[in-house]
Amino acid sequence: SGAELLSVSTDDDNKCFGITFRTPPSDSTGVPHILEHSVLCGSRKYKTKDPFVQLLQGSLQTFLNAFTYPDRTCYVVASQNTKDFYNLINVYSDAVYHPRAISDPMVHAQEGWHLELEDVSAPLTYKGVVYNEMKGVYSSPDSLLQREAQQSIFPDNTYGVDSGGDPVDIPNLSFEQFAEFHAKFYHPGNSRIFFAGDDDVTKRLEIMDEYLRDFGPSPESKPASTIQWQ
Repeated sequence: SGAELLSVSTDDDNKCFGITFRTPPSDSTGVPHILEHSVLCGSRKYKTKDPFVQLLQGSLQTFLNAFTYPDRTCYVVASQNTKDFYNLINVYSDAVYHPRAISDPMVHAQEGWHLELEDVSAPLTYKGVVYNEMKGVYSSPDSLLQREAQQSIFPDNTYGVDSGGDPVDIPNLSFEQFAEFHAKFYHPGNSRIFFAGDDDVTKRLEIMDEYLRDFGPSPESKPASTIQWQ
């Protein structure tokens, strides 16, 4: 598959697992951020609407989150309970490689943007989980200053746009562009996977093999995500 995997065996009972994809955006529609939210809204094996929330409420996790950076997207879990840890690995792996979001436009509309009519006499308004989140981010002077400084220093590569999404640009993201971004960057060949903890090394690798075996090599994945000056 071309995936790079680091497996560390330690005597730490807080077992950790993570998958990181290099996801450089070419515009400020926030597609990496919207995709980060969306892949955790159900998958091929876990068809529930919001497995992330269910895991937060019902698992024994010690850490459960995902992060969008200007150039990469990370999915990280941890647990001290081995059975729970393996379940978290399965849910997250199926989510990133086989999300419901790439075949269901309603997920993109929910997490990204859609139009709502709150009253027949009122105008249509933009809504969406990421859209609303980024409106809050863009109301912070500190956030605006940091963003302008970064984009001024790196105007010609991925750091010159906003991976989180500019509320002005988010509604320009179509479902087709959203699905294409996943197909382009969410291949194991463009990922780095890590394990650390006192669980059985063979077992953790067997779990990952269940997902990685679905993919053949993709020589173009990593070159396609190369970032200038990095």
